[in-house]
Amino acid sequence: MSARDRRLTHHKTSERTDTNLNDNNQWATPTPLRPDGTNLLPFPVNALPPIIGDMADAIATTTSTDVAMAGTAILSAASYCFSGVYRMSAKRDHTEPLVLDALTVAEPSFKKSPVISMVKRPYIQFAHDWNESNKQDIFKSQAECKLLQGKLEALEKKKDVTADEIAKLQTEISNIPSSNFRRIVVDDITPESLVHQLEENGTLLMISDEAGMLGNFSGRYSNNVPNLDLLLKSWNGEPYISDRATRGSIVLKKPYMSICLACQPYVFDSMINNSAFRGSGLIARFLYCFPVSNIGTRKYDTQAVPEKVTEDYKTLVYKLLGTKFTYHDEKELYLHFDSKAYGEFVDYYNNFIEPHLVTDMAFCKDWGGKYHGELLRLCGIIHCIKCALNDANPVECRVTLDTFCNAIEIGEYFREQAIYAYSLGDIDLGTVKAERVLNKIRSKGIRDIRQNDLYKLCRCTLFKNAADFGETMEMLEEYNYLRREKVKGANGNNKSGVMVFINPNI
Repeated sequence: MSARDRRLTHHKTSERTDTNLNDNNQWATPTPLRPDGTNLLPFPVNALPPIIGDMADAIATTTSTDVAMAGTAILSAASYCFSGVYRMSAKRDHTEPLVLDALTVAEPSFKKSPVISMVKRPYIQFAHDWNESNKQDIFKSQAECKLLQGKLEALEKKKDVTADEIAKLQTEISNIPSSNFRRIVVDDITPESLVHQLEENGTLLMISDEAGMLGNFSGRYSNNVPNLDLLLKSWNGEPYISDRATRGSIVLKKPYMSICLACQPYVFDSMINNSAFRGSGLIARFLYCFPVSNIGTRKYDTQAVPEKVTEDYKTLVYKLLGTKFTYHDEKELYLHFDSKAYGEFVDYYNNFIEPHLVTDMAFCKDWGGKYHGELLRLCGIIHCIKCALNDANPVECRVTLDTFCNAIEIGEYFREQAIYAYSLGDIDLGTVKAERVLNKIRSKGIRDIRQNDLYKLCRCTLFKNAADFGETMEMLEEYNYLRREKVKGANGNNKSGVMVFINPNI
């Protein structure tokens, strides 16, 4: 029998087997191996202010992605525009900076890169344009400082110099405003470089389609000793002091950094199960986005982002950044609710947030404990954007009930996403093994196969031996992904085996 005839015979046998199996047995719907996030709230893009909502919609349309991915990134990036400038005040002893850290978790091919690229483009362009426009002033300031440093060095070499003369010149040097080329966006950066960049710029936007740089802070280059202090302090603008034997001390009075990252699920799995990330509270500071997948149904000939939408978005970002960089006073300004909005915020905290910490947020209490603060941050960001669109002063205008309702809609999306994110932290190795086998079955288009042959295809460091693989098969059978039947050997071979039939619903 030729190879072609053998393939045809096998194909016909498989068809008969599948037909009989489907005729005689009703396949059940497989039970998800992980918690199912498909029934969560959709991202409320209509709760976003105009222009940024339009941009999120347009990015989602051209990339055929869930609008949650663009909406989350745009909000997090926009928070940079207000960091170090405003704080949202609920009561006198509780204020929040307008900083949002966001993490989008999605499989490969979710088009994370183009989404993040379109969101961050105007921030990179603004920094370039700002530096070009202020190039001469920057060079002049640097030259003045260098000249004074030279005078100081010469003065210190004189024999008859007095301490008052040296102190006077040092004071003159310290009074020269720091003038360096502006840096807004950082990507892959080490903890040491981050200290330097925050010293020069005060605030930063860490935005990337890869979250791998967080490994730099978990101890990748420091003998596995985590260095998370600055990441933690830059979420709330807490003072940071860096002392090194090889250099002088660096004091950051109010470091702020908005973090907007995207990563694959395996990176998130390592983060949620990292004791340093979890125990330090870093995990609790993120807003999570697990976008809905439409892979397999996407179209290429989608509408590109309209030029007007792109231009309006760029103009708004430039306006917000222009205000930020011309605001030189280090003292932050405070935003306040009007009476109605404050009453609703208090009621929402007392009668919803706090009771839910012992119900659906019981397994993410660290995140839930920060939820009311995240709502304040969302209120402040939405309020400032609305004021910019209306040419109003955010401090003189009160945060209204309408803005608070917008923040609640967006906040509830992130609350459900956080509960789902924390549920994934309980995934065990058995689930990972089962997923590995399912991915192999899907990639090969397998409908039926001998268990031994499947083991050979899936053999990897995850499985100790065939018995270990058999336990994974038992799990997949229990979850209705497949069925197994004992069969006798072919061609007079009495050695029996196990035939695996794949549920067509996977």
